[in-house]
Amino acid sequence: MGKITDIQKQKHNRSRVSVFIDGEFVCGLDEVAALTARLKIGDEITADELKKAVRASELNSAFESAVGYISYSPRSQKETERYLRGKNYDPTVISETVDKLVLYRYIDDKTYAQTYIKSKSKKYGGFRLTADLRKKGVSPEIITELLDESGDDGIYEVARKYAGSHKPTDKQKLKRFLAGRGFSWDGISLAVARLSDEGAFDGDGDDFFE
Repeated sequence: MGKITDIQKQKHNRSRVSVFIDGEFVCGLDEVAALTARLKIGDEITADELKKAVRASELNSAFESAVGYISYSPRSQKETERYLRGKNYDPTVISETVDKLVLYRYIDDKTYAQTYIKSKSKKYGGFRLTADLRKKGVSPEIITELLDESGDDGIYEVARKYAGSHKPTDKQKLKRFLAGRGFSWDGISLAVARLSDEGAFDGDGDDFFE
């Protein structure tokens, strides 16, 4: 292809270098990729060698970008893929990067879903959690397994807090509130019955589910 005539640190990103071949700017690379490819001023370089160096640089860049994205908050595999697509990385670079993230356990959809369910189950029921996790790209198998374990564990506390802040408590409004939070009909019935036994309602009224 030609001779490397200069390698300069970029002014706006000191971790990247600009590569010049036969006096012309050809591409930018991150320093790690340039060092790994052993690029030196005065060396001859082929098109294939340059292509490999550019790809290595893209992979390094995508990985660092993804790690930065994940560091702010846990992410699912699909969320990370969407993020990298938004950064206009090549699909093959995205695929290889995500595989590396999974291998290093930066991404683990089951752990992610467990954490999400644990943090949200105090507010929402299984229907809502299922919908949210599906939007985030978590597989139905993982969702079913984890929600079968947790069910509507948090429903009583949600119902109790609602009853405590809405006096007098209207049973029908409570049931609608819990349904809107994605709790199951069976879970709602059990929670409302428990509160009723505790004297939370002034009057029962007609059953919302009949």
